[in-house]
Amino acid sequence: MLPPALLVPVLWAAMMMAVGGCVAEGEQRKPIAVPKDLQPNLITIATYPLLDNDNNGYPDTVPIVFYLWDNPYPLPMWSDGDMRFELRDAEQRLIAEWDVPALVLESSRRRDQVGASHVLTLDIREATSDVLPLTKVRLSAFFVGKDGVVAKTARPLDIQIGA
Repeated sequence: MLPPALLVPVLWAAMMMAVGGCVAEGEQRKPIAVPKDLQPNLITIATYPLLDNDNNGYPDTVPIVFYLWDNPYPLPMWSDGDMRFELRDAEQRLIAEWDVPALVLESSRRRDQVGASHVLTLDIREATSDVLPLTKVRLSAFFVGKDGVVAKTARPLDIQIGA
């Protein structure tokens, strides 16, 4: 029997020798080849908590991350073009809209856990007053590529604005 002071180091060494051969052997997995002819046909949007940048008690800034997809290709992509975002109420009335030119869209490109993404903030005050009653709205997006390809959100994102 080993003395207790040596038991832990000996067990640790034995365990390390036993798992030492767990390195992947054989062929390495190759990254997925990205097809050259991808064209976006779908947009997904996620929001972060809305911000009240002017501290008036009403949220005014919608931080978003969105992804362009060529469905059914499994990874998001970047594409050159312009975007339009719209906020509509339950009766489909337009509350706010933002047009994002290609240059701004290009500068919003990031890479995150999902893949190729865009990060933007939409300021409600650029389109209307942020002093609104508590309202459930739907955020949707439309992309028009330089080559005329069009993509949109299949399901607008429900968010709450006002106070």
